[in-house]
Amino acid sequence: MTDPAVNRRGIVLMLMAMFAYALNDAFVKGTAHALPAGQVLAVRGVFATACVLLVMQARRQPAWRGLAFHPLLALRCGLEITTALSSVLALTRVPLATVTAIMMSAPLIVGIVSSALGWESWQPRRLVLTLIGLAGVLAIVQPWSRSIAQGSDTGIGFAAVCALSLATRDLVTRRLPSAIPSGSVTMLITAAVCAAGFLVGLSEQWPPLRASSAGLLLLAAVATAAGNHALLAACRNTDLSVVAPFRYSMVLWSMLLGMLFWNEWPTDSAVLGIALAATAGILASRRMENR
Repeated sequence: MTDPAVNRRGIVLMLMAMFAYALNDAFVKGTAHALPAGQVLAVRGVFATACVLLVMQARRQPAWRGLAFHPLLALRCGLEITTALSSVLALTRVPLATVTAIMMSAPLIVGIVSSALGWESWQPRRLVLTLIGLAGVLAIVQPWSRSIAQGSDTGIGFAAVCALSLATRDLVTRRLPSAIPSGSVTMLITAAVCAAGFLVGLSEQWPPLRASSAGLLLLAAVATAAGNHALLAACRNTDLSVVAPFRYSMVLWSMLLGMLFWNEWPTDSAVLGIALAATAGILASRRMENR
């Protein structure tokens, strides 16, 4: 069993990562209707790579220190690309809070798979808490609502792909060799997403980049780089079933940003969903720390 102090640190890092990712999504959404997905990933990737390099230089850490070819590291990069691309495509078609809510099924997948693979102990209460969290996600997404289903099938599909990529990404991160520094992994995956954006751009027509769009993507890059690093640190050497539920905080961040920038107010069902999901995460955390 992981030291409770390490799990608490992982929880704080997860909360920070989710706030950073919510900011990134908001900034990307502000440009996604004016720029194609490949251009968004490429421009943001250039800024993000520069940010990571500056941070590592300030810490006097070589960018590629400790990196060596490893199948899980290559898979981690691929999952980062599919996560980033599918999220951008979803944000162009579905409201911010809806995309985030669908993505919140990722922690449920992580908890179930981790227990099924024997990485963490399986407990009946964990299943109950997972079902409560799933009920919360369903209440937020409201798949029975005609207003969500009509005209948004493609966006919801991309959001579902993003959720699967997120879950698999976290599971792979958990199995990365501890000898590989988190900073170097952050550098590698950031550069990989940037390169993927340029490759996707070969099939797109890029419009001139306006200063407003460039500024938003710069802010998104800073948020992404910070989120990636915090997420890596949160998932390594911790119990994922404890840390992962706090990904639900991203729903709250996204709803607050949606209200602030797009006047997207949550429904009563969405508020209930947030309460259920947050309760499940908090109970899972407290129970693990008290064992």
